[in-house]
Amino acid sequence: MDWRLMLDGDLPGHENMARDSSILAALEEGSGTPTLRIYGWDAPTISIGYLQAPGPFMGLGLPVVRRITGGRAVVHSSELTYSVTGLVKDPLFSGGIMSAYSVISRCIIAALKDAGLEASYSRGSTAGERNEACFHSPSRYEVLIDGRKLVGSAQRRLKRAFIQHGSILMGTDAELNSRVFGKALSMKMAGVSEFSSVTRERLSILLVERFAQGLGAAFKASGLTADEMKSSAKAAPSCLVYPAGTGELNASIA
Repeated sequence: MDWRLMLDGDLPGHENMARDSSILAALEEGSGTPTLRIYGWDAPTISIGYLQAPGPFMGLGLPVVRRITGGRAVVHSSELTYSVTGLVKDPLFSGGIMSAYSVISRCIIAALKDAGLEASYSRGSTAGERNEACFHSPSRYEVLIDGRKLVGSAQRRLKRAFIQHGSILMGTDAELNSRVFGKALSMKMAGVSEFSSVTRERLSILLVERFAQGLGAAFKASGLTADEMKSSAKAAPSCLVYPAGTGELNASIA
């Protein structure tokens, strides 16, 4: 199957979320293309799930953005971020949310193995342990190493299309995460740099190779379409909940 490959640089958080949203919307409407997007963040940023209350993250000096997916908050800093936007009826993903998680996690685990890491996926879920942080506990099929969470992911399924995106931690940035979530979280997180000297750029290449294999995808590198660019530009302001260093709530999504 033909897939689009987008290798974006480090962008502001609200632009990242708006791009993912526009790709999903286009595929849902029938005008888009299944897409693997790999990207980064131009500054430390907190993202929250689309149903998560932003109050606990106000006034911490970091921008806060809202994802199109659910789940709990993540501090995006030293990481490589992926998003997979595909068709619900694709045989690979037709088994539902857990089927898609399994397929995508296997691709990531294979790329990590190529980088020298022996990661695995969680076979259970401790999602009942309520905590504001995504990396506090793994859901089923999320990626672990030494019992700690290495990749945090979230998914949104619509009628025709779905998106799964997530953070592959290069480092755990313990000080920053402690400031946002408390010191206990650092013991539950793991970063690639603890186990391998692979660079972010090299890991990006390995991910593309393993996703191509795991998805049976023929990737063609390109950017957003003109319509997706317009959709992204329109969505970006509403993805920003709090600007950096202020306590001013974006009223459009409060």
